[in-house]
Amino acid sequence: MNWLEEVIENSKNRIKVKNERKKKINSLKESLINLQQKGVTPIIAEYKRKSPSGFISDKDYHNYINFLENYVAGFSVLTEEKYFGGSYEILESISEITNKPILMKDFIVTKDQIDNAFRIGADAILLIASILNEDLLDQLINYARSYRLETLVEIHTYEEFEKIKSFKFDLLGINSRNLFTLNVSLDNTIKLLRNIKGDYIKIAESGIKSKEDILKLKDNGANGFLIGTTLMKNPLIIRELL
Repeated sequence: MNWLEEVIENSKNRIKVKNERKKKINSLKESLINLQQKGVTPIIAEYKRKSPSGFISDKDYHNYINFLENYVAGFSVLTEEKYFGGSYEILESISEITNKPILMKDFIVTKDQIDNAFRIGADAILLIASILNEDLLDQLINYARSYRLETLVEIHTYEEFEKIKSFKFDLLGINSRNLFTLNVSLDNTIKLLRNIKGDYIKIAESGIKSKEDILKLKDNGANGFLIGTTLMKNPLIIRELL
């Protein structure tokens, strides 16, 4: 069993959160659009403690969130434990110190996980096309909508886009990282951005290290940018990326 198969299997047995949600839903989609209309680069800053690609950090989330708060459209918070060092508790704590919308980034394969996302204060969830069949993906999108949670549906290939294009999701994520090999290719994302037609809010994910990368992606149709490792290593670089 590889790391991705293990994560998916573990996701089916996550604990059920019992606590009540403490804050109203805050739209990530609207936050991204508002910044774009103001001519500001819409960035979703990610908080994670490690990743299968080898990244490790002990950065305190309080300082990280407080510093980036006024620069970003929202935050992405990993809640997968074994490979990303995340937890539901971290996301819930972050939801209490920021007014920005929060994307729960996890490997969601059950409705229970969406229940949890709502209860801990997430405003949007990640759904990964490569690990979900069409029926389950459609069910999870609609279930999230019943909570008014927004959905970012992530693809890495044009075939995955063909699979999901008719569904009513809020944001289209294009991941430069192949989850099966962990290889990163911005060129693959640029190719997809050029080939995808339609009125989608397209979020480029993974491998973004510089303003040059952002401009290249923006010129090819990206509307927003999810940035993790680069900001985790040096939050100050946000000023150069905007």
